[in-house]
Amino acid sequence: MEERIDKALKISYVGNNLLNIGFKIAGVSEAYAAMDTRESESRIKTLLEDPEIGIIIITSSVRRMIKDRRLSDAIVTSIMPLVVEVPEPGESAEEEDTLRMLIMRAIGIDISKMFNK
Repeated sequence: MEERIDKALKISYVGNNLLNIGFKIAGVSEAYAAMDTRESESRIKTLLEDPEIGIIIITSSVRRMIKDRRLSDAIVTSIMPLVVEVPEPGESAEEEDTLRMLIMRAIGIDISKMFNK
């Protein structure tokens, strides 16, 4: 049976100052600048434990700063809140792979393999 969420969940951002301002303007509930590993890990741990957060957006540079193995695993496997990694300005991302990974995390099936027989 489908579980319904009756309250709106917040979207949070952790990354650089430039994107921080942009996400605030776009309506993200909470935006935090993180400049080093300690700050990044602390902020992400706090957000992962917050029941009011539905999505955490992090930049690729913040993701690379994470040294804590458990936190790194939690970022990859968390569904609620969902952690989404976005590229830094000037970086490129493989959108198809990123979308495929999000779908695989959400429903547990790699949809690309369904059509590549």
